[in-house]
Amino acid sequence: MIAIGSDVHKGRCVLAMMEEEGKVKMLEPIECTREAWLKRLGELPPEAEIALEVSTSGYFVMSVLEEAGWLKRAHWVHTAGIDSLRKQKSDRLDARRLARKLAANTADPLPEAWFPPAPIRQLRMLARQRCRIARLRVLTKNRINSLLQMHGLRPEKSPISAAGRDWIRQQALPAPVEQCFEQLFRLYDFLHSERETSEQNLAAHAALFPEVKLLRTIPGIGHILAAIIWGEIGTLERFPCAAALVNTTGMVSSLYESGEVSIQGHITRQGSAWLRWALITAANCVTRSKSPLGQRYWSLRRAHKKPNVAKTAVACSVARCVYGVLKHGEPFQAERWGRRSGKLEP
Repeated sequence: MIAIGSDVHKGRCVLAMMEEEGKVKMLEPIECTREAWLKRLGELPPEAEIALEVSTSGYFVMSVLEEAGWLKRAHWVHTAGIDSLRKQKSDRLDARRLARKLAANTADPLPEAWFPPAPIRQLRMLARQRCRIARLRVLTKNRINSLLQMHGLRPEKSPISAAGRDWIRQQALPAPVEQCFEQLFRLYDFLHSERETSEQNLAAHAALFPEVKLLRTIPGIGHILAAIIWGEIGTLERFPCAAALVNTTGMVSSLYESGEVSIQGHITRQGSAWLRWALITAANCVTRSKSPLGQRYWSLRRAHKKPNVAKTAVACSVARCVYGVLKHGEPFQAERWGRRSGKLEP
């Protein structure tokens, strides 16, 4: 195997090649464009493998490698924290380091990230875009409420409703304040319309995945959360068991052990933040229901667990239910997944 390390940036890419003799050879840098990469791939040996860092530009390069048929020979590597004690850092050194680590991949495996296929990437993009637009809409509404509080105004109706807007316009406000309100109202209406459009696009694309329909049978998971969860999971083959999926969410407690000392800390938060947010949101919804998951939350609260700790435990249970539903390809069954108040049935 000929190992190639690439330090990818927005403007250019620096490449280093580890030859069979163990020598590292620096290649000519190229621009980070599709044409330049396709040309360089045509010049590389057919037995070569490429390692590049996980980044936004690396995402683009991975899509180009997929287009050129190099996806099985490409390694998308997490490099955060690796060689953090180095006193010297440059693009050339990073490329050489990746080439050396890829050459020794059989002895010391690289911390690789999973690059999803194109349909899953598109589902992820649509789901995240919908959430971002909804977040901007909430920020706009909060700004309207902040302006009302700043001027001591308390409308009886919602300030977003037609009656609330008419009431605000009838108040004797300075011209700059009225202009701010009108701008915020127009922005809110625009974001509300865009959110509906984004949800329609997401629903149309999510209909292509039967897994999304199965996830919607789990209590607390609707069409938006189901699309987000499946978009972040992508394929169940990556997880050998339900515990592996829960570990990926970053909702397991951190652990420090040394000798007789064993300390459990806060959750690790290592993994997809979108997946963790979706499961926590589902746990918030299910706590208000009479399902077994909701009963698990209140049993933990009666055991003097803090609300956030109990919700995180319920979110882990939801993740186990997600694994069971996807693995067996059957709708959620309370008597099968959720019968026990503690660890759910596999």
